[in-house]
Amino acid sequence: MKFNRNLLPLVFLFFIFYFPFFVSAAAPLSASAGNNTGVCPGDSVQIGGNPAATGGTPLYVFSWQPAASLSNPAIANPYAQPSASTNYTLTVTDAMGNSSMSVVNVSVYSLPTVSAGPDQTIIEGTNTVLQGSGALHYYWTPTLYLYMQNSATPVAEPQDSTTFCVIGVDGNGCANADCMKIYVIPSDELFFYNAFTPNHDGLNDVFYIGNIMKYPENRFEVYNRNGKLVYNAAPYLNDWDGKVDGNELPCATYYYVLDPGSGKEKIHGAVTIIR
Repeated sequence: MKFNRNLLPLVFLFFIFYFPFFVSAAAPLSASAGNNTGVCPGDSVQIGGNPAATGGTPLYVFSWQPAASLSNPAIANPYAQPSASTNYTLTVTDAMGNSSMSVVNVSVYSLPTVSAGPDQTIIEGTNTVLQGSGALHYYWTPTLYLYMQNSATPVAEPQDSTTFCVIGVDGNGCANADCMKIYVIPSDELFFYNAFTPNHDGLNDVFYIGNIMKYPENRFEVYNRNGKLVYNAAPYLNDWDGKVDGNELPCATYYYVLDPGSGKEKIHGAVTIIR
């Protein structure tokens, strides 16, 4: 019996269109709703496995329940935005009418209870420490007049009454916010600190004199214990970082003389460099 070569195109088409269905039918249909996950209130998360269906006979039809909080309940990987912890059930139906189900839980985390601390009152020219709490990471604004602004307890040195707000983020990536206000009592009194730490950490890196900017005609001199002049400025702008000609001075106590100008008496004092 001779094989009819005219049938070759038909045989070829049969294998192209039908052979994949026979092969895939060997594996049972399996749905995958993905791994359990969590989401912050108001945010969304993508659900469904990768892939969301295997085996059976393609093409697949996807159906998710409950559908109300999903971006599209008829696709493999919709975005879920539940208002409370929810179990989502995925039903996959293949071309042969077979079905498979899978369930994933999406938990809704609680927002962190973030506090910026109580309101405070300071005298102009002084500073204070803010008291943030309730989070893992902190982002304060405005950053002007703040030192270590990404810590729970930054140092604030506002010149005018200012409201400071903090966004706190917890370990789940959820964020909340709070604000506090520093009331500044106007003053032209000069405030001196007896030590500074020029270690380039952004905090207390220079010798700071509160309200010095109100005395633009000031003259400032610093001497070591042997009476040698090691630093001077006219005017001083709160920028001495413990160096002389670019070289770091030894950790020690130094003695300053400040002539504020404007007819005010000279002020003498001591300051210690700590590294």
